[in-house]
Amino acid sequence: MSVAGRPIARTGQSILPSVALAAAIIALAFISFNRNSVWKSPETLWADVVGKSPSKARPHYNYATVLAGNGDLDRALEENLLAIEIYPYYGKAYFNIGAIFHTWGRIDEAIEKYEIALALKPDIVEARNNLGYAYYTKGRFPEALKEYRTALGIKPSHVKTRINLGYLYRDTGMLDEAIGEYRTALRYAPDYADAHRLIGETFIIKKDPASAIENLFRAVELAPGSAEAHNGLGKAFEMSGEHGRAGEEYETALRLNPGLIDAVEGLRRTRFRP
Repeated sequence: MSVAGRPIARTGQSILPSVALAAAIIALAFISFNRNSVWKSPETLWADVVGKSPSKARPHYNYATVLAGNGDLDRALEENLLAIEIYPYYGKAYFNIGAIFHTWGRIDEAIEKYEIALALKPDIVEARNNLGYAYYTKGRFPEALKEYRTALGIKPSHVKTRINLGYLYRDTGMLDEAIGEYRTALRYAPDYADAHRLIGETFIIKKDPASAIENLFRAVELAPGSAEAHNGLGKAFEMSGEHGRAGEEYETALRLNPGLIDAVEGLRRTRFRP
């Protein structure tokens, strides 16, 4: 509330309205000060809301989402469980629980929660993507494919699903389809270095080093700190017979990630070759 430019009361007019206004401004400023001290972060904001509305599901869900974003998964799980205890049909809360279990490597429990979430709210794209990836890691490829395609039917621009579908195609030998998904991802996110890297790696599988080098160069330009991109570029150079340049890329990859076995082996192969 602003009082700048407000007319000054003439002599003889009642001063009560001005006093009341001043009191109101002071009270509002005091309340604002207290709220600002409580809401100095999203976590304290939602902790405050939960404290004032403990019987409402949505504050618990929002608080859980903030906690998870801050890496506090144990408390996030507690808040999501409270949310579904209050409102058992809260699909997004089930999704959050599944994502926490997924992060902890409890894949079967994650799948169960994703499936419940989608039974309650079928259009949660992230749940479709995560469920597809969980199926993929369990070797349940047809089910993974179905979830990825459903996710993209809801949101064609969901880049993570495009990338995951590309992995699935690549692992099942559908290399051109994999490249197609990675390129579609780039239409929505042109500077996504991993998509360029994955295209390059797929061209290596296709024995096309020239195309691989072109895409892996772009990946390295966008993400010079990516050991995987430098390693891939080393493989492409090695395949094209440029062993010196391949060795340089493997060395760079190992500087960035000394434990990258692929690069260790690549450097060993190329070190003494012309």
